[in-house]
Amino acid sequence: MTNNTANNESLKWAGLIYHPGKILIQHIESNWTEYKKLFIDQIAENVYNDIRRTRHLYSSPLNFSKEFSHLSENEKSYWYNYASEIPGKLRSLNLRIRQYKDFCRTCLIPYTDIEKLATADYLRECRKNKSDTKVPVNGNSLVNGAVLFKDLPAEQKRFFLEMNHLIPVELKKSGYEIIRPEEIGEISDKMVVKLARTIHSKYQRESGKKDHVSGRKSTISLIFSKGSGNEAETGDFENLPEDIRHSNLDNAFHIPTKLLAAGYKIRPVGKGFKPATLNLSEEEVETMARIEHLRWCWDKTLHGWFYGKVKDSRKKTHPSIISYDDLSEDEKEKDRDLVRLIPSLLKDISYEAIPIRPDKIFRLPYAIKPHGSLHRILEETSQMNTHIRNLVSITPEIEEMVRARNRKIEEAIREVQSSYNYALHIQETFLPDNLYVRECFPESFILFLPKDVVSGDFYFFSRQDNLIIFAAADCTGHGIPGALLSTIGYGILDQAVNEIRLTDPGKILHHLYSKIHRFLRHDPDGSGVRDDLDIILCILYTGTNELIYSGVRTPLYHVNKDGVSEYRTGNQPADSFEKENSMFLSSSVILEPGDTIYLCSDGYIDQFGGKAHKKYSSTRFRNFLQNVRGFPMLEQSDLLYEEIEKWRLENNEDQTDDILVIGIRI
Repeated sequence: MTNNTANNESLKWAGLIYHPGKILIQHIESNWTEYKKLFIDQIAENVYNDIRRTRHLYSSPLNFSKEFSHLSENEKSYWYNYASEIPGKLRSLNLRIRQYKDFCRTCLIPYTDIEKLATADYLRECRKNKSDTKVPVNGNSLVNGAVLFKDLPAEQKRFFLEMNHLIPVELKKSGYEIIRPEEIGEISDKMVVKLARTIHSKYQRESGKKDHVSGRKSTISLIFSKGSGNEAETGDFENLPEDIRHSNLDNAFHIPTKLLAAGYKIRPVGKGFKPATLNLSEEEVETMARIEHLRWCWDKTLHGWFYGKVKDSRKKTHPSIISYDDLSEDEKEKDRDLVRLIPSLLKDISYEAIPIRPDKIFRLPYAIKPHGSLHRILEETSQMNTHIRNLVSITPEIEEMVRARNRKIEEAIREVQSSYNYALHIQETFLPDNLYVRECFPESFILFLPKDVVSGDFYFFSRQDNLIIFAAADCTGHGIPGALLSTIGYGILDQAVNEIRLTDPGKILHHLYSKIHRFLRHDPDGSGVRDDLDIILCILYTGTNELIYSGVRTPLYHVNKDGVSEYRTGNQPADSFEKENSMFLSSSVILEPGDTIYLCSDGYIDQFGGKAHKKYSSTRFRNFLQNVRGFPMLEQSDLLYEEIEKWRLENNEDQTDDILVIGIRI
């Protein structure tokens, strides 16, 4: 290794360390031979041995028949290169490393990020082995005969995924843990220890308790029993077995992480004050439950466990080391129970949760990303005040006046926010829940992103014998006005399908529009409200896979092996449709197993963004559907969300309208 190469390597690793300081950087540079053994040589050998130990799970392009010490220098270079690429990989995910003392905290790297790293490794491998392989601009797929990463057999994909899953494991063996800077600033060791002791104390008090109705063990026991066959031992916290004590600490460390993802930070309550009770919404519980499962998976991985169809403590295999979406509802509920326990844990240690600015959590990949107008006003008000203070010097009296005015603005906005939240509760009550939608279509997703808390878009699903009726609708406006119209529209549609039992799309739409126009007084003299709705409504006959559809100003997208087709029926909700003899046109298509259909409002394709401040466009939307058609449906939902957020943020645009996309695979 040349001096320039050594300097570059040392700088890469020094720059990866969290707040390294000049002295540490100089020490790494001047002692690179010593650090190279730690970061390159040791990691290379450890990852080879770990992959070799579990090689029966993979289909690998490499040979693992020899001990690492018996490899040739050329063979070892593959693994040395693997280790030297770690800094670039972690920095691409905005992650850093630092030495740990007593125990290595679990690093939460979402599966989607691991898959991005694995895909990049696979592309690199293909370039190395096929010099004529061409890689498209998006970097996610290969052409000229090479196999797409997503289309690889599971055993081959797992090899590249496991190579990246092992990064935190190998760094742990070298005495370093991976951290996310956005989280570290909000978490203190003192608070973590208090939470860990509280968790153990609750377990001691509740150990062995059963719910007299359900027979379930107390929720706190899930911290210990989830994934392990042993119950936690009682006794003082300091005298607990190391693995149990560390389990407490790891869980405690990530309680602030889970709260950050939902937009909260925690702080001690001042003397004489009562801690505010934290009331988590179902969305917040679900977000935090995902993180809890991610934490548990990484905790098992860092302790040498890996996925296996059967739980085996000796071989360290467990069937629940999978993505949250693939868990059974019972397993998901365990994670939700642990999240619902957090408010009482905080009260026990006299801490409270308070909302934080959205920009504080923007770089957390698993966080709820609020960007509605109310959140934006609060954020912009705070930024404006900071900017003013930086420009001029103001007296304490003026400063207090500004603070008082800001408090009134924030109180007024939060009062409006409270009304919005209750309106959201009403809207969530009548919209079909995810479980019902999955019962209708096991392979499906709903991407539902209201612009301002509540939505003028709505979706509808109803199953009747051998047919399923479903729709995506977009009412005029968004926010509260749009939500009012969506409530009316959903109620009339529900009446047509589930009370009158109409099963013809044209007749259902005739009933819907005639009732809405009458309700809103669409009089010839124009005295009523002229608002309306766009809709695409479908009926699938499950025995024949015949899909009959009808719509107004909204297309249906059909993706099959031949590509993407867009269907429209050309209806317009003119006043003439209120006549008894009027008809909405319908069409039909026979779907094949594996075909995918998409229903959406215009919020996605009309979203402004990109460098040129343009609409996303239906052409770009169709092309993106074509690109993601091979992915599982839930992953498609994530990819669609990431795509529109990337488009929106490229020019720092606000969300233009409510967004609704429904994907269904036959």
